[in-house]
Amino acid sequence: MRQKYMSSWGLAFAEEREMRKLERMAAKGWHLKQFAPLGYTLVEGEPEDVQYSLDYRTRPDEDYFDLFASSGWQHVTSTGDEIHIFKGNRDAKPIYSDVETAEEKYHDMERQMGRAALILGILWIALFSLFQFDWPIIVETILIGVQLLVTIGLVFTGLPYIGYRFKRKRISRQG
Repeated sequence: MRQKYMSSWGLAFAEEREMRKLERMAAKGWHLKQFAPLGYTLVEGEPEDVQYSLDYRTRPDEDYFDLFASSGWQHVTSTGDEIHIFKGNRDAKPIYSDVETAEEKYHDMERQMGRAALILGILWIALFSLFQFDWPIIVETILIGVQLLVTIGLVFTGLPYIGYRFKRKRISRQG
C-alpha cells in the first residue's frame, strides 16, 4: 500500500483549509491514515467523495465516538488523545451546528495552549534575566540551549493559542 506525506499549515490557523485539502485528496484516492510530524500520512485507495471534520476532546470515552458515529461520522485518527479527525459522507450532519458548541470547541484548546504559553513565557523571561550575570562559558552554553528549547516551546504553544483565540472570537461575532 502506497503512502504519502501531506504537510500542515497548523490546525489552529488553517483547520477549514486542511479539512478541504484532505477532502480533495480523498477524491483523488489518497485517504488520511494518521497525523504525522507537522502534517499527515495518507494512504492510496479508491477515490471517495467525503467530508472531514475535526474535534478537540481530551481523553474521550466510548460514548464520545458513538455520538459521532450515530451522526454519520467515522473516526479516522487522533493525536495526543485530544485532537480527533472524523470523516463522513457529504450528507452527514455537521458536528457543530450552532455558535455555542462551535465556540466551546476552541475554548478548551485556547485555555490549554494559553496556560502552556504563559508558563513558557515566564520561564523565557526568567532565563533571559539570568543572562545579565557573568557565568562560566559552560553554564552560559547550557542556558542558551535551554533558552532555545523554551523559545521553540513558546512558538508551538503561543501561536496556536492566538489562532484558537481568534477563531473563537470570530465565531462569537458571527452568532
